[in-house]
Amino acid sequence: MNDGFIAIWLLSMAAILYFTGWERQVADGLPLRVLGPFLGAAGVLHAMSVTVRDQAEMTGSAALAIGTALVLLVSMRKPGAILFTLFSALLTGFMWMWMGYIYSMDPVFVAVHPAWDGPLLAGLFAGLLADRFRSHFVISVLAAVIALGRAYLGPAAHDGLLFIGSSAWWDGLIIALTAARLTSAVKTFIKDKTLGVFDGRSGEQGGSS
Repeated sequence: MNDGFIAIWLLSMAAILYFTGWERQVADGLPLRVLGPFLGAAGVLHAMSVTVRDQAEMTGSAALAIGTALVLLVSMRKPGAILFTLFSALLTGFMWMWMGYIYSMDPVFVAVHPAWDGPLLAGLFAGLLADRFRSHFVISVLAAVIALGRAYLGPAAHDGLLFIGSSAWWDGLIIALTAARLTSAVKTFIKDKTLGVFDGRSGEQGGSS
């Protein structure tokens, strides 16, 4: 399967859901006037790249995603929320990186796909740790950057430019973000159902007294 196909496919599914009344589940109801320009700019900038201090090469789309994530992180304002989101990104990023390293050394216990299991695990924990789309986006983007550190692990450590923003990188990012949104939706559903059961029982007890 060609790199980038998964990202395009998942974004297409998200667009269908968004335009059929599921905008809150997809992106917390974020308006199209915000999502549209971001996705359009990312598509245009993806063909461009910039070298950072002769250590890394970054596509324009990745620069846009990382810059947006940092702006959203700072806009949280509350130090506690910022630190928690950073901690979540570090945790999920290191899990993603470690799983990628293990698979590169001995790809035996593969759950779904060697390139997908890392972002799926990262997205699962991102969905459990945070509730909002903004937090999921920040965690997924930063974790995707941290996960690239696996290139420097082990005997076959990378000694060239680190490339950030490839089509495969976007696949991982969108997989992680999708997994985070699905996990958060399931978590919210279970929470609401559980609270509904307890509220119903409380009402019954109150009516019988």
